[in-house]
Amino acid sequence: MRLYAIYFEPEDWVAFREVRRFGPSDRVESVSLPSPFPFYGAVRTALLKKWGIKLELGRFPDIDEKKREIIGGPDNPGKIKMFGPFIFKRTQKGIEHYFPAPRNIYRFDGKYKTMPMLNESEDEFKLPWIGEFSGAVKVEAQYIEASEIKKLKSGQEFQPSDPDCYEVELRLGIGLSKDSKLAEERMIYTMSVYRFRNGGFFMLCDEETCRLVSQLDGVFLGAKQRWAKVWIEEFKETDIFQPPNGNAAVWLLTPAIFDDGMIPKSKQLQGAKILGIVGAKKTVISGWDVANNRSKPIHHAAGVGTVYYLDRPIDGFVLRESKFNEFGFGTVAFMKWDYFEGEE
Repeated sequence: MRLYAIYFEPEDWVAFREVRRFGPSDRVESVSLPSPFPFYGAVRTALLKKWGIKLELGRFPDIDEKKREIIGGPDNPGKIKMFGPFIFKRTQKGIEHYFPAPRNIYRFDGKYKTMPMLNESEDEFKLPWIGEFSGAVKVEAQYIEASEIKKLKSGQEFQPSDPDCYEVELRLGIGLSKDSKLAEERMIYTMSVYRFRNGGFFMLCDEETCRLVSQLDGVFLGAKQRWAKVWIEEFKETDIFQPPNGNAAVWLLTPAIFDDGMIPKSKQLQGAKILGIVGAKKTVISGWDVANNRSKPIHHAAGVGTVYYLDRPIDGFVLRESKFNEFGFGTVAFMKWDYFEGEE
């Protein structure tokens, strides 16, 4: 498998606008990453401008069939295939790549572990279990770096950690009707403002997308169209997307939109039976329809970090059961799991 990382390094701050429903349960600690749709829009717009296409608000550009196959549409990514976004950080040793951490990690006696699964359960789903019930500590970090994922997968000692290269500020916006000072329907939204220091976002992509995006030096990204430098390098840590030998589990690196909430109605992922789940909170997926200047429909998705224990390994690292999987929703990484054998 060969993958490339497309790096988006904002010149200053960058903001993303989404529609949300508000309530007490919305105030939770979670990984804060934007939807992939603004990144697709930024790359598409930059390519069209590179080709000399005139763009008009609220109107799809008049392009030939060949270019339309490349650019795609609202429900079709065309030939642009990106997975993410995730966070990168520049260091003296090179670039670090941070992904959402699996939610089945806990800490005991100074070491990080993943939950085994109880074998005695006769229920439809078995129960992931913290073996060292007394003294186990909740993990505060929400991310894990790619090199640590390799350690986790191979059974070595690992450590999740949050990148310290950015901050997020959440703002509330209300769109007013043109004819009155009343809020317009579906025009209450949040604005997430990201400020980076020696870092930014990255998306993973295939070779064809790499060839297309390599034409670009940068894009205008986000709700306020802020400039972001763009460059591409080969992503070397692709073994995190390969299933392990033995019992396999996957966790969501991007949200997955299933037809039955946190899992598909079939209770399977690509033919493998789901044996157990350690779930993150559901997340709301929406976006902003720039062409029509209004919010996109809201979808409720299984949140990043959700872990699915499977009865066998699966092929591929993007779940076909997820809606919008062509845009990278349902991207997963692999880990091993074991049955609980008693407290140490």
